[in-house]
Amino acid sequence: MKYYSITQDSKFKTLIGKDGDLSLHAAAQQYAFGNDVKSLFANQYELDFNPDDKKKKDASDIFTFFKPVLIVTSKAKIIFRSVAPNSIEDVGVLSPNSDHSGILVQTVLDGALNRELSEFDEYPNGLVVYRVVLNALAVQGCDVFRVAESPLSIFVSDKFVDAAKDSGLKGLDLREIRVV
Repeated sequence: MKYYSITQDSKFKTLIGKDGDLSLHAAAQQYAFGNDVKSLFANQYELDFNPDDKKKKDASDIFTFFKPVLIVTSKAKIIFRSVAPNSIEDVGVLSPNSDHSGILVQTVLDGALNRELSEFDEYPNGLVVYRVVLNALAVQGCDVFRVAESPLSIFVSDKFVDAAKDSGLKGLDLREIRVV
């Protein structure tokens, strides 16, 4: 099985907090690092398209600026729910597109990062990972997840990628990850 990291394709407009507000971004990061796991679900976050992206297309089905929270269209949400129904949880957002909703990738795998083959720097508060190599046994059977050592990165299996391609999902940039 192949695995990929996901980001939004740079050809598409990005979403940001309304009026430059980083509250969803900050709450998502606090959640990811275990500092405040409740506040992410306590609010509904207002979003807007980045005004610097006026010349870009606004037809992306997935927005990754707020990782581990993704902003997705109903088409993308159906794929996440069908491929990995227990891996995501809803997050309240108000987007300029009424078809957008927020989802948190909540499945986090411990020991999935192969520390011997990955490239990273280690600091007292955690790792800065430059190149991810995943442990095959740790990720086996998982289709949408994060790893504890790099909690803002989101990984998907080829099962997810195939479903995304079959449905014509737009705006997803995939980078294959080595698995040993």
